[in-house]
Amino acid sequence: MLLSRPSLQDSESFSILFAHTRLIIFRFIYGLHGGPLEEVEDLTSDTYSRAWKGRNQFSGDEQDALCWLFTIARHLVIDAHRKKKNRLNDTIEILDDKNLETVFLSSELSPEEQVVNREQFAHLWELLLGLQFDRREMLVLRYMLGWQVKQIAVFFNMEENTVSVYIHRSLEQIRRNW
Repeated sequence: MLLSRPSLQDSESFSILFAHTRLIIFRFIYGLHGGPLEEVEDLTSDTYSRAWKGRNQFSGDEQDALCWLFTIARHLVIDAHRKKKNRLNDTIEILDDKNLETVFLSSELSPEEQVVNREQFAHLWELLLGLQFDRREMLVLRYMLGWQVKQIAVFFNMEENTVSVYIHRSLEQIRRNW
């Protein structure tokens, strides 16, 4: 069980929530935002800061708490993207080599394999960041966080079939552009 109590009013319950969801929220934000790593870490921190400030308004079980955190994180990522669009010379950055290895790539590969993986990873992120925000969010939930289509459908308040079609079309778009 994620939360020892249904309330997040006390710091102990909130700490438990943080410990059990921090990596999930980080991956979710990275999947939606891209890099640099420092911005993803800041957005993750801001998510929990806002959750702590708004904890008095929260009620629900552990699944509700996770969805609540996803919603906060999603709004922060959208705000960050709006700010970037308002700055003319800003581009979305991919993690640098050192951080890339730490977060996603295996260091057990040969140096040549690591170079190829880095190039493919950067290209994949470019393609993902080119998708509509909600479609990218569905792919992040499905493939980075391992959610089932049914869970994604509930989160988006959509039919399962609609989510499946959107995921399939997004994957096809990535394959075409690969």
